[in-house]
Amino acid sequence: MNCAQHCIQCDTPALTDKSIEQIALHIANNIDSNSLNLLKEYGYGRRGDHDFWEKLSADTTLYSCSYKVNHDTVVLTVFRPLNFATDFATTFNFDTSTFYQFTFFQLHDTVVKILRVDKHGEDHFNDTLVLTKELFPNQNPFTKFSELTAIKDELRFIGTFYRRDIGEFIDFWITPGYKLAYLPDSSKMNARSKKYWLEEFANGKIIKEHWSLIKAY
Repeated sequence: MNCAQHCIQCDTPALTDKSIEQIALHIANNIDSNSLNLLKEYGYGRRGDHDFWEKLSADTTLYSCSYKVNHDTVVLTVFRPLNFATDFATTFNFDTSTFYQFTFFQLHDTVVKILRVDKHGEDHFNDTLVLTKELFPNQNPFTKFSELTAIKDELRFIGTFYRRDIGEFIDFWITPGYKLAYLPDSSKMNARSKKYWLEEFANGKIIKEHWSLIKAY
């Protein structure tokens, strides 16, 4: 199940139609090209009180991470870690023969604890004191997912949907029943699905050029 599907099912406070349109306008008026590019690279959905980000490649999820700030500790959980390590080279050994889930606890600039979950669902904790920049010497994943989470918090969406193989458009879920579609160039759409997506876009409320607010359910 991808991030967009999770966001549809999430527990979201009810918003009035006016509030939904205000959020949609806020997204359309304030998102920049850097944020758009990041959200095409990483899909977002929420499960409980955790933000989940999925690294996307066409219709495939390469890896996923949950990110949460708990007081002064930042908690980053990684699934499919070998793909994750291609983006975030690390000195940590991801032993996927025994474990499938890895969680790093960062306090300030230091990883102070690592939790590994084995294939029987058992937790294995290791206390550690290693600088994050030593554990991830090339690119800091905490910085990346902090940046993504800041975009989500500022724009107030609850999920995203993007598939490059379908077309150059992106959906922002505002509530489980409303999404905002950004369609900058309809020529870059999969011919087999183009008619469906263009009809859906046209049936929404155009709030700004290239932006349509769509009632999905």
